[in-house]
Amino acid sequence: MNAAIALEVNTPLRLDFAKDLAMRVLRRPEGFWFVAAEVAVSMKLEVKDLQIALGEPLGRSFCLADEAEPVLCLSESELDEVFRRIKKPGARRLRRWWLEETRPALLHQAGAAGTTETLHLALALAAEAAQQVSRAVLDTVLRDPGPWLHSRWVLTLDYAPNNQQRWPHGRLIGLNSSVSTLSGLAELIAPPGKMPVTNVELLKLATACQRRLAERIES
Repeated sequence: MNAAIALEVNTPLRLDFAKDLAMRVLRRPEGFWFVAAEVAVSMKLEVKDLQIALGEPLGRSFCLADEAEPVLCLSESELDEVFRRIKKPGARRLRRWWLEETRPALLHQAGAAGTTETLHLALALAAEAAQQVSRAVLDTVLRDPGPWLHSRWVLTLDYAPNNQQRWPHGRLIGLNSSVSTLSGLAELIAPPGKMPVTNVELLKLATACQRRLAERIES
């Protein structure tokens, strides 16, 4: 048995598997976990039988909200291995219940919840971005007086997923300047006329790329 115990208290989902038998499933960031004793009972086996079938230390112990002592649980990959190695009607029945019915339903629910959370985060970031852009433009105009009415802007807004913002940075760029990702640069300069580039600029870029490649080949 794996001696590692997760000390945080987990609240399992109690799902109906068969008459008088519920399966407790833990939904964790690393995946789903299953109470080993209940997996064994569903196949009319004991936990030691699962141990013998897998031939290696089983699972991980978790503290569950409805148990006084830590409970041994199997990971989803271990459950898949149980399905592969144990050829019993109970194993096939549990496999159908989990893979064809229960798991898709749980993932669908999680996807719907994730979409709602993402929408709320996007709206909050959009409102914050408007304030950040106004501040960056104001700071840049006051700092760099010039023909800013006829210029373009580069604004840097550094957002983290937990909605912690850093101070924005804004600066003016010339009308003949362009902003592109490095991966998209080739698509901009390859077609004729898509991006105005002089022969001298293309030669400098080609030389720089050749030098960088030569350095990487030699290293």
